[in-house]
Amino acid sequence: MVWEKRARRLSWVFFVLMWVPLAFVIHAAMMEEEEPPVAALVLFFALCMLFAFLLAGSFGIGWLEKNAIKMKGTPAKATVLSVSETGTMVNDQPLLRIELEVQPPYDTRFVTTVEYVVPFTFLSQLQAGNKLQVFYLEDTKEVALADL
Repeated sequence: MVWEKRARRLSWVFFVLMWVPLAFVIHAAMMEEEEPPVAALVLFFALCMLFAFLLAGSFGIGWLEKNAIKMKGTPAKATVLSVSETGTMVNDQPLLRIELEVQPPYDTRFVTTVEYVVPFTFLSQLQAGNKLQVFYLEDTKEVALADL
């Protein structure tokens, strides 16, 4: 899930940077210049496309990373400690931040936080104190929920 977070952060960097060429375009329009700033327009649209591509792609990258954890990871039980909203909706389903206490079978307990797009039918299982089946990587302590 490291690459998912990196792609999402990079997409927001491009979002912030795209306002710089847009300011040049607006400034040129207000000064009523004869030629529009083509380079600024091209840069603005390129940054918009990079933002959209990386933001949408981060969900695909996250899906691939979570599947890799499920394939290579060790099964364990986890207790839901808390669930909070991130404010993001994907296909009218909330992206939730879930804090888990993972109890590996042959290792010490650890607390971790995962983010998942959760269907409304699964929300009742994500209450504090509920037990879930998870997979985790022993070396990085990355966790993927088994049911999602």
